[in-house]
Amino acid sequence: MNTSKTSLKGYLKRLVMLSVGLLVAAYGICMKVNSQMGISPWDVFAQGLAFKLSAVTGGTYTLGTLTKWIGWVVLVIAVLLKEKIGFGTIYDILIVGNFINFYTNHNLVPMPETFLWKFLLLIGGFVIWSYGVYLYLAAELGAGPRDSLMAALSKRGLPVNIAKNAIEAVVFVIGWIFGGTVGIGTVIAVFIMGYLLKFWFALFKFDLAKAENESLMDTAKNIKKLFAKA
Repeated sequence: MNTSKTSLKGYLKRLVMLSVGLLVAAYGICMKVNSQMGISPWDVFAQGLAFKLSAVTGGTYTLGTLTKWIGWVVLVIAVLLKEKIGFGTIYDILIVGNFINFYTNHNLVPMPETFLWKFLLLIGGFVIWSYGVYLYLAAELGAGPRDSLMAALSKRGLPVNIAKNAIEAVVFVIGWIFGGTVGIGTVIAVFIMGYLLKFWFALFKFDLAKAENESLMDTAKNIKKLFAKA
């Protein structure tokens, strides 16, 4: 990895990119939710799986619980595909939900009533979310579970837009079959999110397949060296 990225200044810059990226992505998520035009493919999957498990076992499974379980399972799959668990991975899991709650609790995202404004909020949410994802991935401090899976497929030759859209399509179809709620925003997400990410990556010349993500151990060792030199 470029030594400028592992300098104190480099780490501060990357931490800012990571934090701002997750902050922006969380706002985009809130915009999509407030458009009331359909939940994301991953949420359809979690909801459908919750319905299926409840029907099979007779128990009660919430969307939040299944979302967490799915996140950990996807993370294990990404690790098996040799993706690194980095500071950004843990930061994503712990922080994004808090950002979403902050925006929601303080009514910082509009809640439109007409179809036109709902649709514009939905599309704007996709654009803002994808830019936030680019920022936090470009920090190269590790990706969240779902983005780690996308990165793993990208490194195996799939273009990022194809990898993202394929993953979204698979979880969307399974969730729909299991009874998950589907809206126009869900369908649009399957086809548009990968291309938006590809746009930002191309604009800023970021190649996800060549990203040098640091593991938690790598980051700890590099920071220890910095303090040793101080």
